[in-house]
Amino acid sequence: MDSLHHLLPSSLVERGLLSQDASALTWTCPTCGVIEPGRWKDGWFYRRSCPCQERRRQQQEQHKIQHALAEQRRALVYGWLGAPWQERGLDDKTFATFEPAAQPQAFAVAQAWAARPQGTLLLTGDYGTGKTHLLAAIANHRRQQAKSTLFASAVTLFEALGECVRLEQDYHALLRQAITTPVFLLDDVDKPKPSDFRQEVYYRIIDGRTRVHLPIALSCNCSPAELDRFIGGAARSRLMQDVTVLELRGQDYRLRNGNRRGGR
Repeated sequence: MDSLHHLLPSSLVERGLLSQDASALTWTCPTCGVIEPGRWKDGWFYRRSCPCQERRRQQQEQHKIQHALAEQRRALVYGWLGAPWQERGLDDKTFATFEPAAQPQAFAVAQAWAARPQGTLLLTGDYGTGKTHLLAAIANHRRQQAKSTLFASAVTLFEALGECVRLEQDYHALLRQAITTPVFLLDDVDKPKPSDFRQEVYYRIIDGRTRVHLPIALSCNCSPAELDRFIGGAARSRLMQDVTVLELRGQDYRLRNGNRRGGR
């Protein structure tokens, strides 16, 4: 008997999950009633779970799997530039948390575009009127449906590319992702200071996508005509070939006391 005990996982015996006393492992579930132990071998019994415990365990495992898949999809959308440049704080920017009364036309058009993206969607207008929120809502809508989408702010994009340049690493793989992904969302294209390098990057992404009719959505604070300064005339010309322009105006959401909805 002692030799068999040494072969058993001692922790299971100590935790009361294995015993030679069947009554010690018999217990009562308020829902399922009396749960008798299962017979193992050589006079040993094991504690059995009740059906409702099994259901809860399966639900917990399913929740873990769903959470892991959600995190994986999030990383694919917001973390494609690399871990240091993940776009955070956008998970709650959905169509459900947007205030449609503030921007009814933009809300309706962005929602329709998310369901069937095509051409260029350009969100322009004042700070704090919801442009970033709507772009993120498009990303989150597609993420929930497991549809390939990449989101980046222009500032983060050029930080990631600049780091590659400084470390003498090839950044063309990142550009290829931006060019070839089914839907590409780029926020605040007029935030980075204009430069030849940045105009070249914008041109390569925009030209690469528009030539093969891949949809792209962007936001900026400037007017469409002023985009030349930031992305270059050639890129703007291609961008405007099949464009839907939404101009968002109104009060800055950030200036509303206690209101954190609406986005940038």
